[in-house]
Amino acid sequence: MAILVLLITIILSLQDFEVEGFKCDATTNHVGVDISSLPRGGAAAAALNPFPSGYNPFGYGLTDLGKEYLSYDGSLDSDVGRFLSSLKSGKRKSAPVMKEQWLEVVRVSKQGQSMRIYRKLDELISFCLKAGFID
Repeated sequence: MAILVLLITIILSLQDFEVEGFKCDATTNHVGVDISSLPRGGAAAAALNPFPSGYNPFGYGLTDLGKEYLSYDGSLDSDVGRFLSSLKSGKRKSAPVMKEQWLEVVRVSKQGQSMRIYRKLDELISFCLKAGFID
């Protein structure tokens, strides 16, 4: 019995039918939208967009929230605060430029915090984007 119901369901789903003035065929879903014309995501979308999610081709800049965070006492003691302070100049910086600058900071300062920021720069950028400290 279950197999018969399954076969009837499959056969009906492959045929065009109309219920109370609502036409449904094999290429439309239940609300009448042509699903074959909807844009799809995945690899095709990634091929059309050369920038990964969250990447800003003009570089990252400090937001008002980021400036307010830096105004608190002790904010520069954390990795996030020290990273944000590198963006205080007002210029937008791209990720490769920041990576290059932090490498130079590591060479000069020879501190563990600088090395940690350099190693985790992509994670810091992602975190600061989600928190709204940079845009």
